[in-house]
This record gives sequence, structure tokens and C-alpha cells, in this order.
Amino acid sequence: MVRTMREGSLFFIVATLPFALAGTVIAQPAADDKETARLPIEQLTPYDVGSRYGQALGAVEICHGVGTTAKVPPLNTLYNGADLKSFKAQATKIYDAWIKLKQCSLVDQPSECKVIVDESCAAAISEIGPSGTVLPGLVEPPH
Repeated sequence: MVRTMREGSLFFIVATLPFALAGTVIAQPAADDKETARLPIEQLTPYDVGSRYGQALGAVEICHGVGTTAKVPPLNTLYNGADLKSFKAQATKIYDAWIKLKQCSLVDQPSECKVIVDESCAAAISEIGPSGTVLPGLVEPPH
């Protein structure tokens, strides 16, 4: 039986990116950074913003040469209460999916992991890169 990547559960986990926050060191944002970050995300839920925050942190871990921008740290400070809980839970879930991808080892299709990583990185640049379609400017592509 021939499986396509889209049928693989790992691809599904990473492809639905709309991380562990522990161990990730992020500088405290300035007040101006917080207001700048709030502007483009007013139409997104804390859950959705958490997805993109996790995606940005995960892409840095997996995608060669990708880095976060100054827009990422303030995202972690925009919410409180239930919204913060939703943001962090989703960010952690997405980040964890990226880390699982980093540890990917498919016995019957070892090259599939590389293809999945490449497609996930391309999706991250497309969605949250400089001209991103979802939340632009969170990551910078490799130079």
C-alpha cells in the first residue's frame, strides 16, 4: 500500500499548525513592542495566536537558518486569565508537534521525514514569514 504524506499522522499534526514554553528563553518586550504586536492579531483568538507563537518557536528549532523576529516575545504577554491559559496550551501543543517532528524516524519511509520537515518549514515561512498569509513577520527565512 502506498501512503501519501498527507495520510501520515505526523504530517497531519504539523500541517495543522494554524511550543514547550519551558526552556525557551525570551527577552521581556518593551511596552511599544507589546502594542505593535497587538495590532495585527486583534482579529485572532488567543488560541490562534498561541498556534502561531508555537509555530514560530518550533520553526526555529527545525528549519535551518530560520529565526524569530522582535514580534514574537510580546505575544507571550498579551493575555491573562483564561485567554493566557488557552494561548499557552495551544502554543505548547504546537511546539511539541514540531519537536516530535525533529525526532522523526519512520522505519519504512526514512526520507518521508525530510519531506515533511521541508514542507512544514515552507508552510511556516508562507504563513508567518515576512509576507505571511496568517500572522506575518514572526519569522525570518534563511538568508
